[in-house]
Amino acid sequence: MKTAGSVGKGVGAALGAAAGAAAGAGGGGVAKFSVDPDQAQKMIDGLKLAIEKLVQLRDKSDEIQASGAPGPDPYSGYATLAMRKTAGAEQGGYLWANQEAQKALEQTVMNIEKALAEYRKTDEAATSAMKG
Repeated sequence: MKTAGSVGKGVGAALGAAAGAAAGAGGGGVAKFSVDPDQAQKMIDGLKLAIEKLVQLRDKSDEIQASGAPGPDPYSGYATLAMRKTAGAEQGGYLWANQEAQKALEQTVMNIEKALAEYRKTDEAATSAMKG
């Protein structure tokens, strides 16, 4: 069984790839960035890979929440309750943060795909206008 620390390392790796995009898409601020149209698909693929990793790591929350106390003493019980809360869906818990990161990354992918489609449409219109 993985510990909360190893889950945290995996989350950091998954979120590190798209932290800037996720931070702006999920919160009060709006992140502005530009993407070379030729590189947009690579960025989309990377963001989708980060989402997949988050989905895999989400299962670890269930494992942690289902874990029992390692011993019969009351301190083990309190530690287990704290660990379960930290891994849970309450605001600030791992599961909550994982779901929020997924939403932000999915929104970022949609925004990039939309902008790329608009760019291509404008580029095609300009090419057609120059030919005709």
